[in-house]
Amino acid sequence: MNNGTSDNGRLRAVPVQIFLSSTLRKYVPDYDPTVGVGKRIDAPMRLESLCREMGIPVATVKIVMVNGKRVSLEYEVKGNERIALFPPVGGG
Repeated sequence: MNNGTSDNGRLRAVPVQIFLSSTLRKYVPDYDPTVGVGKRIDAPMRLESLCREMGIPVATVKIVMVNGKRVSLEYEVKGNERIALFPPVGGG
């Protein structure tokens, strides 16, 4: 099945690739922006839970992209996805 569950309905570990922008990188030791972070997660998992598991405060995440499309932190990751997390952008 492609929804992250095994045939018996249990969660299964699936790979994801996570990319962090600017100030979010400080929460992941030895983060390499050229490759991001490869991780196996128990799917389905909400992005909010993934952030917490990685030690990234949810309040510091403003924009989330999965496979190039903007989603909310309530999005459930299914696996084999490319996730990009961005903090609030300031300037001017």
